Parts: sequence; structure tokens; C-alpha cells
Amino acid sequence: MATLRILFLVLALAAATAATAFAADPALTILYAGNTYGYYDPCPTCGPQKLGGLARRATAIAMLRQNAPTAGKVLAVAGPWEFLPEVSAAPPEPDKLPVVAKAHERLAYDAMALAPQEARLLAEHKSLPPKGAVVLEDAPVTRIVIVGGVAVGLLYFPMPKDISAVVPDKLMDATARAAAELRAKAALVVGISPWGALDEEAFINTRTGAVDVLLGSGGGSGFASRTSKDGRTLWTRAYIKGKTLNRLDLLALPGKPGFVWKIGENFTAKVDPLDENFPQDQAVDALLK
Repeated sequence: MATLRILFLVLALAAATAATAFAADPALTILYAGNTYGYYDPCPTCGPQKLGGLARRATAIAMLRQNAPTAGKVLAVAGPWEFLPEVSAAPPEPDKLPVVAKAHERLAYDAMALAPQEARLLAEHKSLPPKGAVVLEDAPVTRIVIVGGVAVGLLYFPMPKDISAVVPDKLMDATARAAAELRAKAALVVGISPWGALDEEAFINTRTGAVDVLLGSGGGSGFASRTSKDGRTLWTRAYIKGKTLNRLDLLALPGKPGFVWKIGENFTAKVDPLDENFPQDQAVDALLK
């Protein structure tokens, strides 16, 4: 009995700590999705909840943008492979791509990255990329956005010639140089990558501290958070088919010497399943019908 009481106490304390962490006032909240592969409706094979869909994603983003403690401090990012898998495959309903692009546009992301293959596919279906989306190039692209008074440097990773091959060192070096130039202008440097998990992990552990946060997509598993070996880069990766939304609450920003990411201390991370807790946004839902 004593052992059980201790176990329950430990679990209760852990739950309280987690609740307190997510109730904390973040300096910045990053919402991230990618690897949606052209899916736009709730998943029909995910049980009675039917997870996902752009209409639910719209509600989730709007709720955090409007409500305390995250109001005014949300950076919403859509990563590569929203319209097309990174391997040779077609989206589920190619003919609906123009309205899917319009639906993404209505979500008004702070940043969106498209692989060149996605831009070509949209063009084939007589659709432009969503307004403001950046089509990845063979060299890094940088932007600055202001969120909640914080200058955030966005580093769009370059697209390799062969996405199935190892990313060349020259491309990694060019990306790290672009990050260094961006750092002089921004309080936080956020990388947006199409490379896949293996190359992303190689980058954050060999170009240490190049980016503060890495939002990953492409081949490999999704997860809420990991850090580089030295703790200087916080890394999250999108799950597939738009069923979830990754969330990073940054409780502090890098800047002090020796800063490293520590979960529960200066950040929290979670993956929100887009279920019935997020009603479908009526305007986005109507657009997709």
C-alpha cells in the first residue's frame, strides 16, 4: 500500500508539473504541420474521431491566436510536402488541389514552404501556390517575421537535387552560413526543412547551434521534440496526413551564453490530435466541399 501511495503521489506531481508548464506564459508558441500529402479532410480510417483536416487545423490555430496566454505570440508554420508526398505518389484527389491551396491560404500561416515538385503539381492543375508561400530553391532562402515583438528569422532549407539521396555537405554548409547571417538580425532562428529525419539530425549535430529551432518534414517519423546532442537546437517533426498539429511553447528565448533547451524548464512540447475538441471551421469546410 505504501508503494502504491508513493506511485500515485509521483504521478500526481508529474501531472501537476505538466499542467503548470503548459499554463506558463510563453515568449513564443510555434505551431507546425507538414507532410500532409494533399489530404484535407478528417481521416476516414482513424476510428470514430476521424482525426485531422484543414478545417480543424484552422480552428486550432485560431484558438491559440485569439486566447491567452498565447494570443499575439503564435508563429504558425506549414512545412513542405503539404500537397504531395516526397516520394513518387499522387495526392488523394489531385483535381481538388486548387481549392486545397485556397484553404491553406485562408489559414493565414506566418510561414509556408513548398517543395518545387509541389509548385509544379499545382501549376499542372491551374493553381498558384497559397499567397505568401515560399517555394524552396537550390540555395537557402531567409525571411524575418515579427511575432509578439520578437524578430524571428526564418531559414527555408534548400531543396536537394535528389531528395532520396544524402544531402551534400556543400548544401549543409550553405545552410549554416545563411543561418549565421540571419542570426545577426533575429532573436530566434527557425529552420524549415524538407530533408527528412536522417539529414536533419546530421545537420543539427554537425552544424551545431546553426538554428535554434528546426521544423522537419520529409522521410522519417514525426515527434513532438528532441534536441541536438549539445542541446542548442530544438527539433520537432511533422506527423503525416494532417492528423495532428505540433506545438512548441518557448518559455524563454536563446541569447544568454551557454543556453541549452531543457524540456519543462525553457520549453514544452506536445502534439495535438485534431479531433472533436477542434470543431471544423465553417468557412474552410465550405470551401472544401
